[in-house]
Amino acid sequence: MARSDRHTSPADLSSAINALHPQRFGFEPYGDGWINRSTGAGTMVITPVSWQHAQVPTTGFADGFGEATDPLNLICDLQARTWGMPPELLVPTNVLAIIGDGGGAVLAAYDPAKGFTKDGWLGFIIALGSSHGTLVSHMLGVREDIRGSADIGWYVKVIQAYIALQDGHHAMTWTFDPMRGANARLNLEKLGATVQTLTIDKYGVLPSTLYGNVPSDRFSATWDLLDPRTSTRLAEIAQRTYLPLTPADVADIPEVTIANLDEVIAGHTTRLRYRIPGDIDALMRVDARAAITWRQEMRQVIGRLVTTKRATVRDSIPGDLAAVAIDAQTGDYLINGFATGPDATGERQSYYLLERTAT
Repeated sequence: MARSDRHTSPADLSSAINALHPQRFGFEPYGDGWINRSTGAGTMVITPVSWQHAQVPTTGFADGFGEATDPLNLICDLQARTWGMPPELLVPTNVLAIIGDGGGAVLAAYDPAKGFTKDGWLGFIIALGSSHGTLVSHMLGVREDIRGSADIGWYVKVIQAYIALQDGHHAMTWTFDPMRGANARLNLEKLGATVQTLTIDKYGVLPSTLYGNVPSDRFSATWDLLDPRTSTRLAEIAQRTYLPLTPADVADIPEVTIANLDEVIAGHTTRLRYRIPGDIDALMRVDARAAITWRQEMRQVIGRLVTTKRATVRDSIPGDLAAVAIDAQTGDYLINGFATGPDATGERQSYYLLERTAT
């Protein structure tokens, strides 16, 4: 179990647990997990997975044909299928089996009529516990044919947050690719998380069919589970009363670019917007050079506005781990919103919203 932050009162924690109770989002208890019978994907179960589930038979993938396996191995397979990563980048079964013992959680989402199988799986999430009261979420995968259309990822994150609060965590953090608008919309708008940190090449070059062989610059999202604004945002999303930001809503906010970056910084502009591609994958397919250039410019622009971390390596012999340090440049801005939608021509426009926090 995580150690709660010393500033977290029992009353605050109890209030947050009540506000994020799964029954507020259409779920009912179902064994050790929860069931919702009216999601966009139909009936869905979300339940923790641990070592004991290695005893449960299921079907997995093998050259397109089902084979006998267990849920832990199936989650390994799903990691590979979701991101197209090689085996050395996957969380293995022997680690999945013990994550719950350290205050983390592995959750599986599935259609109860089909079970957590190659045909019935809907999503999964992997998170690690910590000693400072913050759950570190590592991987969230959603089945490709329903990705972005049935709120599977959002439901899984809500259940993850509830379990995290029960285990004594007061916050969550995870990384995501700054160039992926769908992830930004989920994290910043539908969950209400914020971003204060950009890490340059967080995971090194990731060989992946999803991301390509590009540097792994990542935002670190922070989700305060005790902040009343979190439960308010989740309730608005669940009740379909939240109005997502569109590019028209933020048109009056100054846009920061590589051309005006120095001027913006010198002027201490209170609010900024920064544009990213409407679809980085489509851009990569039709104009890889433009996609790479945009990533490089994002690094230069956002890297001077938010707190940015990068590794620095002194001249040393190969393998001298002690010669590596982290250089952290403090930024004056917080990313706390995301606006996206089609323009007059039908092309998707997407903007991060930045707020100056320095006095």
